[in-house]
Amino acid sequence: MSLRRSTVWPGTGRVMLVLLAVASAALAYPWQSVRDRWVLGVAAAVAILVLGRWGGVYVTTILRRRVAMISRNSGLRPDREPGIDVRATALLHVRPSTESVDSLPIPLLAAYLDRYGIRADTVRITSRDTGADTGVPQRDTWIGMTVSAVDNLAALQARSSQIPLAETTEVAVRRLADHLREQGWTVSTAAADDIPRLFSRSAREGWRGVRDRHTEYVAAYRVNVDSALPDMLAAIRSHATRETWTALEISGTKDRPTLGVACAFRTEGKPSGSSPLPGLTAQNGNHWPALMALDPVSTRRLDGHTDVPVSLLERLRWSSTAGPAPSRPRHAAAF
Repeated sequence: MSLRRSTVWPGTGRVMLVLLAVASAALAYPWQSVRDRWVLGVAAAVAILVLGRWGGVYVTTILRRRVAMISRNSGLRPDREPGIDVRATALLHVRPSTESVDSLPIPLLAAYLDRYGIRADTVRITSRDTGADTGVPQRDTWIGMTVSAVDNLAALQARSSQIPLAETTEVAVRRLADHLREQGWTVSTAAADDIPRLFSRSAREGWRGVRDRHTEYVAAYRVNVDSALPDMLAAIRSHATRETWTALEISGTKDRPTLGVACAFRTEGKPSGSSPLPGLTAQNGNHWPALMALDPVSTRRLDGHTDVPVSLLERLRWSSTAGPAPSRPRHAAAF
């Protein structure tokens, strides 16, 4: 099964707007008066503005992101995503025991999308790698489960008339923790204060990344989800940077899962205009929201969710620590 994305065509809204402009220009034909020529000129400008691209991004999207970025840099923004009362996320910190192989059971995690009467919106693995540029690599890994109240109204009302969303999410993630412990993992619950920040409070967003600590930048990237994903994840892990955040998010159902994958690199100096690795799409002009979504405590989904076969989940290998790569079957890259 090929997971390669087909050509991206303009959305219905863009097509309708262009057709409306073309129809207006056609009605003004043969454009003999000044008014008719203005109609023709405006129609041409609308078509160029709506369909025009720069660097693979629609011009209107660039303009919208520029305006949003200026607004975020005005200072009226949270340093972490505010809580949303209809969704909750609970976290686990995981490490392998001395006897177990350090390869997270991703198909098992996908099974917890719908388990014990609780429907999870997403189950996410997030790893933070540091020290790759110094030769002393370190890695921390968290598993997060996000539950939506809308998807679980009956289950929540059965537990309490007040719909205890946070408590229900914690119960579900503790059951996952027990299951992982049975398989030999060392698991502990984690709170927002236990998670390192992706950037400091004084950081400022630019088009190519978030500037942090004067000379460092944190840039977010969307990872293509296709049959080459195992090798792509291995390339991200081996990419030498001061700090790398990588997240793999599972949604959908156990039998029909979707995947969204994202990463972020902390570098010395401003990132280049192109992506550092093939298969990555820079979140230019959108780095701050993308990094907020990448935060392990976030309740937002990652961009770019794609339907995938269950066999792809079985091919993925994800280490929770910076130790030696786990053994893997043929065609599966370690991560």
